Amino acid sequence: MKDLADSQQSILIIPDFPEVAHPDLAMQLGLDGADDNVEIRTLTLGTMEHDARQDIFYEGYIKALTSAREQARDWLLGVKSAWLIGFGLGGLAALWTAADQRDAPIYGVAAIGSTPNFDFLKDRHPYYDWPAENVKKTLLDWDVSYKVPRIGNRAVLLLHGDEDKEIGTNWIEEFYLLATGVSRWPDKWEYHRIHGLGHNWDQNSSAVEEARGYLRKFRQKLFLDIK
Repeated sequence: MKDLADSQQSILIIPDFPEVAHPDLAMQLGLDGADDNVEIRTLTLGTMEHDARQDIFYEGYIKALTSAREQARDWLLGVKSAWLIGFGLGGLAALWTAADQRDAPIYGVAAIGSTPNFDFLKDRHPYYDWPAENVKKTLLDWDVSYKVPRIGNRAVLLLHGDEDKEIGTNWIEEFYLLATGVSRWPDKWEYHRIHGLGHNWDQNSSAVEEARGYLRKFRQKLFLDIK
């Protein structure tokens, strides 16, 4: 077993899309990067570019999330032990990164206010050409529910607020039930529905503090696994 002091913990935070990452996002999460053995990086997905309005699905969401998976893959090449945290669609990118990189040193994934697929976009953008065959295939290809076994024995934390107006809690609840049914390590999966928590952590509240508490406990558990 390695000494904890010899193990640098690298944390990659992936914010929602479209959204510019808040400069204090790590502090909002209750993470302390002052420790010499902790590296925290935020991967910015950016805003919806003007050209994407012509094809909001492929040139907007798919383009941004594909880039996120590629950037996360490249980042993982230079770390010894990693923890991925994603907000909203950033959580989907984090889960996909774990599934993509089966041999990468990923110890845990936390998805906050997230979703296992793009299906919720049908309500957000009802006039897009969702019935098209190529679009239906892409939606299926991006559903991480089918890739749960590839996530392996990594610890997974799912947090969702019952006041989330962007992505409903039922999406991730159903995913959790499916994942714990097909994973060989169901005890590695953890889900908490937080009363009063919205999609954005833009203010301090008891609900936000409760979510931070789950993240702190999850991080402590990962440290024990790394040792």
